[in-house]
Amino acid sequence: MKLKHVTIHNFRGIIDASMNFHDYALLVGANNGGKSSVIDCIRAFYEKDGFKFKKDSDFPLKGSTDEESWVELTFGLIDGEQSSLKEEYQTPEMTLKVRKSFLTKEKLHDGKNAAGSILGYKSDGTLSNEPFYGAKNVSSGKFGDLIYIPAISKVDEHTKLSCPSALRDLITNIMADVVEGSEAYKSLTDSVTTFADSVRAIKTEDNRSLSSFEGDLNSLLSPWQTKFNLKFSTPSTAEIIKSMLGWDIRDDYHEKSQGVEYFGSGFQRHFIYSLIQLGAKYVPQKASKKTKDFTPSLNLVLFEEPEAFLHPPQQDDLARNLIRVSEAEDWQIVCSTHSAHFVSRNVGRIPTIIRTRREAGVINTFQVDQEKWDTIVDANRAIAQVADKYAKVKKTMQEADLKPEMEAVKYFLWLNPDRAGMFFAQNVLLVEGPSETALINRLLDDEKLTLPQGIYILDCLGKYNIHRFMNLLSALGVHHSVLHDDDENKNEHEELNLLIADSKNSDFTKNIVPLTKDLETFLGVTPPGSPHRKPQHLLYCYSENQIDEAKIGDFCAKVESCFADEKRSND
Repeated sequence: MKLKHVTIHNFRGIIDASMNFHDYALLVGANNGGKSSVIDCIRAFYEKDGFKFKKDSDFPLKGSTDEESWVELTFGLIDGEQSSLKEEYQTPEMTLKVRKSFLTKEKLHDGKNAAGSILGYKSDGTLSNEPFYGAKNVSSGKFGDLIYIPAISKVDEHTKLSCPSALRDLITNIMADVVEGSEAYKSLTDSVTTFADSVRAIKTEDNRSLSSFEGDLNSLLSPWQTKFNLKFSTPSTAEIIKSMLGWDIRDDYHEKSQGVEYFGSGFQRHFIYSLIQLGAKYVPQKASKKTKDFTPSLNLVLFEEPEAFLHPPQQDDLARNLIRVSEAEDWQIVCSTHSAHFVSRNVGRIPTIIRTRREAGVINTFQVDQEKWDTIVDANRAIAQVADKYAKVKKTMQEADLKPEMEAVKYFLWLNPDRAGMFFAQNVLLVEGPSETALINRLLDDEKLTLPQGIYILDCLGKYNIHRFMNLLSALGVHHSVLHDDDENKNEHEELNLLIADSKNSDFTKNIVPLTKDLETFLGVTPPGSPHRKPQHLLYCYSENQIDEAKIGDFCAKVESCFADEKRSND
């Protein structure tokens, strides 16, 4: 079983949202954008660790048009799960769709309010009015198991052996299959029997013993023709883990065992993740037999800010490893992240990225589904029409450049950890290359330029790619503006400038601002001699005061005009 789709209605800032979930999904966006609201809504469905919907804090404060609050989850099933599902819920698509109402006026078949109950959609698409497999379907495992790791969590929350935890579950999965049928356990049973016989007879200094206690008590009970017997039982697997098992961590450098709190936050975070990673390896193998019971298998991990306390290379490693875990048959990973490194490791799977955005208190979600992706690819390939008109442009392109698959490859190459920062920005300014990026950032540092907070300057690697980034940003709900050279509309640049203008999105493209001819001409800077020297040459001229202050002011005015509507650009 895998979670395929989530629809949310009236939960916190989310009025209505619909998202596709893949084996590995990333929730991204600016701070306070609504990522945690999506995570917590799923948690409220499962009610794991007592987490429940609370009207005072979880029902929207504004924007709702009714008093209903619910979440719908759609799961994809495998053959065995489909065949064991009640026939009334089976669909040709092998999916299971259920709804949990947090607030509702709807009634169940017995007249009780439906709030808190999980109802299944029938084969004909109608919602049942009877609880799905009874009132306790979540706790009985009908939707798998939820593993939640908050942004700030302590190791002992995941390693306690006296109560449910990731470590105890792992050890239980192993010991349950090897302990009670082993020779070691038989020897333990014999030892307990020997111990019981011996300890009964041992007397204290004042002549007390368990045997004499039994005898004295039975003397008092004899009129009732009853006997009291003390029993020593061999501990079960669960009792062994809870009462007899412990753990520590050895510091090999200092050659001694240490408490986990001795180690830094980065290690503790890695330790928690390692338990999850091993969960996919040490999950017990299911018996290959047919069953009439609907017992789907799913370990759904909700991981908030997995990058916390990890330096960038460790973030890259963790992202790759989480993707590998999610590829297991019954494991699924959903991460909320602020890490551009996590996003960059996933840019080859753009449809798995879900971006949340809060505007005027309302949370919206954006995602590139297959239909949107096909639209983006078609729009991006418009560059081929320009190439057909200009032999100089066409000469630079290969046949593979025009194939749809190449678009995914290009995004994979371009969206490195630096450019992936655009997914977290409130506003993005698209520029042609590193010269504009470097100068604008330098002007911001020198306080000669004022732009809205939360802005990201995106180097598009040339004018030919500006429309590509515009299309992607629009699909993910990112406000953006464009600053580009007009190149005097000569030759292919007339078509390129028109392509950029035609790529404007009415909702998310704020302004498109052209610079007369090119950046160097606009600033009165002499050419650098070699194109690769343009960024350093431009910054050198600026640092050495070789650019007229009036021209610097004109350039700053141009950049600021990209975000003239301050109200909208600040969301």
